[in-house]
Amino acid sequence: MKFNFSKWVIFHVPHDSTHIPYDIRNQFILSTESLQKEFIKMTDFWTLALYSNGIPVEQTVVSPISRLVVDVERFADDSLESMSGIGMGVIYQKTHDLKTLRRELSAAERSRLLREYYYPHHYTLTRKVKDALSRYGKALIIDLHSFSSEQLPYEGPLLKDRPEVCIGTDPYHTSSEISEAFYQSFNKTFDTGLNAPFSGALVPQAFYLSDPRVSSVMIETRRDLYEDEKDAELLENFAITSKALKSCLSAAVSSI
Repeated sequence: MKFNFSKWVIFHVPHDSTHIPYDIRNQFILSTESLQKEFIKMTDFWTLALYSNGIPVEQTVVSPISRLVVDVERFADDSLESMSGIGMGVIYQKTHDLKTLRRELSAAERSRLLREYYYPHHYTLTRKVKDALSRYGKALIIDLHSFSSEQLPYEGPLLKDRPEVCIGTDPYHTSSEISEAFYQSFNKTFDTGLNAPFSGALVPQAFYLSDPRVSSVMIETRRDLYEDEKDAELLENFAITSKALKSCLSAAVSSI
């Protein structure tokens, strides 16, 4: 079954790549084996495949590089980013267990990473949102993520409860109608948390807290529903789980 989504819906997939460009591999102090283990912990493998089912490419924005290179989900300014306090701002210095990930970077190296990977990604997302606004007068960003079935050290003092799906919202950019629609739709099939254990939903800086026509909602899916968390290999039930998740998503979007 193929699901179609309105053209004003934009899917944002920031964390499902493991690509580290060859010329910046020397920034990371981890061995190849240790880096692969870090990928397993920190990458949202299969996220796009889990929900896409033929969504047109013009409705998706996918980061081509690993979040270990640059995390496009963070604020570029570390003074605005709470995770920078533990070394996991826009450019990670720490691993999932808060050990050293990479050597100290010069200001020029940091600037280059943002210039080549962060800003182009946000330019693309901003352009797609602007296009939706000009054509339809509204835009909905669906921010797709996954999370470990066990709490990871970097996550801090989150709730120990790990529901199968977590819906994250933004106080300004997620209306009560959208929040309720997504929570109710997913909760009919999956154990679903609302802003627990994760909260928030990405909005490009150009619209953040200033344009109510731009809505956003985050969907976090627990990884053990569809992959073996030891090696990120797909489980046999992937297709069934994917179909159920997409049905929930389609129902949520259709009801708003």
